[in-house]
Amino acid sequence: MRTTIYTIILMSCCTIQSAWANNVSTTIYGKIVDAKTKEPLPGANVFVEHTTIGAAADEHGEYIIHKVPVGQLHVVASMMGYKREHKVISLVPGEKLRVDFELQSSVIELGAIVVTGTSTPHLVEDMPVRTEVIPRRIIEQKQASNLAEALTFQTGIRVENNCQNCNFSQVRILGMDGKYSQILIDGDPVVSSLAGVYGLEHFPEEMVDQIEIVKGGGSSLYGGGAIAGVINIITRRPLMNQVRIKYINNIAKGKPDTRVGAVAETVNKTGTSGAYVFGSFRKRNAYDHNGDDYSELGELKHESMGFKWYYKPLDTSELLVSFHRIHEERRGGNDFNLPVHEADIAEWLEHWRSGGAVRWEQRPSAIFDYRVYYSFSLQNRKSYYGGLAGGTDQERLDALSFYGKTKNFLQIIGLQADMHLGCHLLTGGIQHARDKLKDETSAVTVYHVDDMFINTGIFLQDNLHFGSEEQIEFVVGIRVDKHSEVESWIYSPRINGKFQVANGFTLRGAYTTGFKPPQVYDEDLHLGAVGGDQRIVKNASNLKEERSHSLSLGIEYQGFAMGKFPLMISLTGFRTRLTDAFNQRFISKEGIIERWERFNSDAAEVKGIEFDLGIQPVSVAEVRAGFTYKKSTYDDPLEDFDTRDFLRTPNFTGNVRLNITPSQGMGFFIAGNFTGEANVPHEVIVEGHEEPDLILERSDSFTEIDLGLSYRLLLKNGLNIKFNLGVRNVLDAYQEDLDVGPDRDPAYVYGPIRPRIMYVGFETAF
Repeated sequence: MRTTIYTIILMSCCTIQSAWANNVSTTIYGKIVDAKTKEPLPGANVFVEHTTIGAAADEHGEYIIHKVPVGQLHVVASMMGYKREHKVISLVPGEKLRVDFELQSSVIELGAIVVTGTSTPHLVEDMPVRTEVIPRRIIEQKQASNLAEALTFQTGIRVENNCQNCNFSQVRILGMDGKYSQILIDGDPVVSSLAGVYGLEHFPEEMVDQIEIVKGGGSSLYGGGAIAGVINIITRRPLMNQVRIKYINNIAKGKPDTRVGAVAETVNKTGTSGAYVFGSFRKRNAYDHNGDDYSELGELKHESMGFKWYYKPLDTSELLVSFHRIHEERRGGNDFNLPVHEADIAEWLEHWRSGGAVRWEQRPSAIFDYRVYYSFSLQNRKSYYGGLAGGTDQERLDALSFYGKTKNFLQIIGLQADMHLGCHLLTGGIQHARDKLKDETSAVTVYHVDDMFINTGIFLQDNLHFGSEEQIEFVVGIRVDKHSEVESWIYSPRINGKFQVANGFTLRGAYTTGFKPPQVYDEDLHLGAVGGDQRIVKNASNLKEERSHSLSLGIEYQGFAMGKFPLMISLTGFRTRLTDAFNQRFISKEGIIERWERFNSDAAEVKGIEFDLGIQPVSVAEVRAGFTYKKSTYDDPLEDFDTRDFLRTPNFTGNVRLNITPSQGMGFFIAGNFTGEANVPHEVIVEGHEEPDLILERSDSFTEIDLGLSYRLLLKNGLNIKFNLGVRNVLDAYQEDLDVGPDRDPAYVYGPIRPRIMYVGFETAF
């Protein structure tokens, strides 16, 4: 019955045009400019609707697209912050047609080309899978240094600090732990479980062009880990010939945090080759908020460099090579003038991360394209977790055994192909991942982990559009995975739908699934080591993967308020059901060695609503706002607490952002973030008790406000200088009941991840 219905849709929704079937093609070219100023728009996109055929404008605003199918086509031009322009053209074989566009400004996130939800390009406002975008312009307005800071002030996204010593941070999507979010780099899942523990602060802003976020299960495209959602880092691509240098100095109560970054990009005259190089350096002094001589923000030294290079040997093919190298050293605790094993409290980590990709893309015909890719990440880490306040000389000697080292080598190889058949865009591929992890400490003669984890996934997807003016669109897909830690095959289906109800109104619905194979490495190992014990975690013999089933339904309007002001407003309801969630149980202890077992426990559920608003009341100002209300509960009460609620997860969060650009060179930025109350676990030392008591505290709610002002001075010969001045967390909304002294619970941390910080900086480009 299902096959019959689908066959009817396939036959009735559209007719495959003979021009497509016969692979007849032509060329279109033109120029894209700002409708008001008539200035060219470098980086603007032009594409044929419902295909992967498109191009980006060069520094003169000019574009050219080869092998365009003949016949009647819908061609769209777009750019971030502009309203798209849509044109219907007719092409005949061998014709070269000029198609120019003039774009009008709009709400800033509109006009972006996104790929994360379907692995094929769509305008963000047309995406059948709801996708949120953090564009380059907003990253610069925030003066974000890294991925963690770029993700702040985003609806349904919360970045939190989970350790008072090492400042381990995680990102929660819709309230779920960070381990349930898959971080991608240019669509490749090369951020492993180990890299995710501190990785949010590893990736510098210099390598990021935009960030795309898809909430809900995404395993049908990206494999394990995409339960709460997907965060895709789209790296920067060379666009023009220029050099930029940036300096910023953040100061918190006299403690400096200094950062310098530089980028250089070049493109040849024909646009067939280009390269982008970046580098950055950062040094942050330790910061003690409550005056107990133990840091709340640890010392940090960070260096990064990388490049991206492309070469187009043919009009419709491209070779892309990228690489980055990151080194970071961080230390928290006290006695920073002493070696870490002589301090009363010390958490020290040194990371070296190398990563990159080689990708070949080609469109041999008007109806078919493919890409082959290899991606990798190699992470080496040295660590020390120790607490020796008041220890004897022998205990301090034994502290040398708290050093550890970890090596993680993740490789991914894959193939993806797209075929256009009338109203269908078929996408399929195969992806093979090998994740080698070795983790050990000097305290034991056995490894915490010494394993190779292998996963092979095969996926197929149909993006189907039909109806009057193609206002109905479906994405139906499935992925099948075989993971080395799971006996059976894992099936991850999905269906997304979009219906343009009326002019400007879009209805979206989705059923998606996700899975997470047994954790290779997570923050549990760090938490077990903080007290001096060393934890070894093994998987139970019958361990199954965690599974999620997500439902969402939303209505969105994009148009004009009172017929004048660009307006975007959306309301989305969501529900995610998590089954066979991983948990850990204590098995035995021998000296400082604790043995634990990972097993499948009870189910959990997250449900709620999201609201987003964007409006441009005048051409020089834009307001964005949103809130999330959710309820996150386990089916059964937690073993240590008499509650079914998720820990560290507020039910209500909200944000607002105002951008004002009174002139071409000046910009003003204000952003606010509200975080509601949450249940936070707290280990408290009680006199006469051998072990700390574990209690549940109710956190305060917080309102965090950032202000920023920028001014760009245009000089001669293309040289310009931009000055930046601002205050982060103006109200100094910081946790007041932090533990103090050497016996503090370092995990009892909540609220804003930074105190009030003043910053000043400049950026020059030439």
